[in-house]
Amino acid sequence: MKDRKRWLVAEKTSERRFRRLYEEHHAAVLSYFLRRTDRDSACEATEDVYLIAWRKLNAIPDGQLALAWLYATARNVLSNYRRKAVRLNRLKRFLDGQRPDPPPEPEPQVIRSAEQRAVLDALAELSANDQEVLRLAVWEELSHAEIGALLACSTGAVDVRVHRATRRLAKAFDRSVHKRVGGPASLRGELR
Repeated sequence: MKDRKRWLVAEKTSERRFRRLYEEHHAAVLSYFLRRTDRDSACEATEDVYLIAWRKLNAIPDGQLALAWLYATARNVLSNYRRKAVRLNRLKRFLDGQRPDPPPEPEPQVIRSAEQRAVLDALAELSANDQEVLRLAVWEELSHAEIGALLACSTGAVDVRVHRATRRLAKAFDRSVHKRVGGPASLRGELR
């Protein structure tokens, strides 16, 4: 019960101190911002200063030093607002300069889809271990050291496994494409 009473007394004291701080210096803080920005921004920034003051009430010195503390806080708030405005303007300029990509033409999509299907068919012909090591290296873009840690083997072993799996994939791809179009094809160098 004593702790609750102490807490209530401390809370009331804090509220009174904050009200006094607000009543004595609100006009000065608002004027500080009005001299530097528009009215809406000045009001919002003043609210931010007093929000910070409430959170750090015990750190604020008494007397005229309190106003100096509020001005220092106001300066920091204004700096944050200006940085935010610069970032926002930069983002707006960037987005204004961006044009949406035109929709892809149907023909390249069909060709790309056929090529992807051929690679997936060739990949399906490989063993589960070869498929896994290639997916980790190419699709997941893991380094050979990361793959080694995942598969509990050395980086050198992963180098060999990726190299051999790539060769097997190239052969399977050549067979797949040869069956489809009746001529040789090559995938060498595209998986590196």
